[in-house]
Amino acid sequence: MILAIYNTADYFILKKAAQMSVAAHMAFNPLQNKLKESKGTNAIYQPAGAAREYAPYASNLYIGCSGMCKYCYNKRGPRAGTLGNNYVTLKKCFGTEGDAIVVFFLELFGGNGGTVRYELLSNGIFICFTTDPCLPETFPLHAAIIAEAIKLGVPFKILTKVTDWLGSEIWQDLKCIPEAKEKLSIGVTLTGRDDLEPGVSSNQDRVNALSYLHNEGFKTFASIEPVIDSALSLSIIQACVGFVDLFMVGLESNRHYDKGEVVQFVNALAAIPEKPTIYLKDSIMGYFVGYTRASFGPNFINTVPVL
Repeated sequence: MILAIYNTADYFILKKAAQMSVAAHMAFNPLQNKLKESKGTNAIYQPAGAAREYAPYASNLYIGCSGMCKYCYNKRGPRAGTLGNNYVTLKKCFGTEGDAIVVFFLELFGGNGGTVRYELLSNGIFICFTTDPCLPETFPLHAAIIAEAIKLGVPFKILTKVTDWLGSEIWQDLKCIPEAKEKLSIGVTLTGRDDLEPGVSSNQDRVNALSYLHNEGFKTFASIEPVIDSALSLSIIQACVGFVDLFMVGLESNRHYDKGEVVQFVNALAAIPEKPTIYLKDSIMGYFVGYTRASFGPNFINTVPVL
């Protein structure tokens, strides 16, 4: 497999732009020329539905993904022609990546000069739902923004299916920022079905990445969503117990599951001896009317932590 190439020069140019944007806000000069332009672009927004279970605030700067996952939610529905593309583009409303940085930090500060919005400091930002945040096309901009925002105290969650970025100079720079291990939580999606995810890293590579990140001192999580084969999902969770801080488990949208299979799967999760921290998404809890997540054990949490 050919390793992806990550443009380090682009990253440092974008990082410098992010530093300049932060400096302008800290000097109480919130770049008013971009204020009108930013309205409606939503560099930072509040997701709804199943996405909101991951975080109350998120950022989608790009659309499209080269992962070509067969079950991808973005490939279905009325916006599939835009969100479901097999190639990545910056959202048109931003114009350029430099403009995206300006708009992002404008919304981060909320036009309040040198004060970051409290709700973002307390809830963090999830990246992202409309592409993979760690592709060669997307990681330089995301890393540049994260590099400067974590210094301001803003927590971030990243969810990815690729691992080549961990060998990039961009990651080497980002991980050495003193606030990184405190303010950055990194997760991967694990289905166990490489055949359904032809354009991303193998599930085993993703598992190895979680182990590496844990050993490096970073907070980790695994998105076991969608559950395609319950036995396979169970075995993946069992294999990752020692180095994953949180498992988020959810079913595939618009697919009918046998209730008995779902009940058996959740009972098996509850029986894992190590009692890993698990969040059952609403797609699963819909099969358990009258139950709460805590009904399955104290390691089943009702709300997802910021990090």
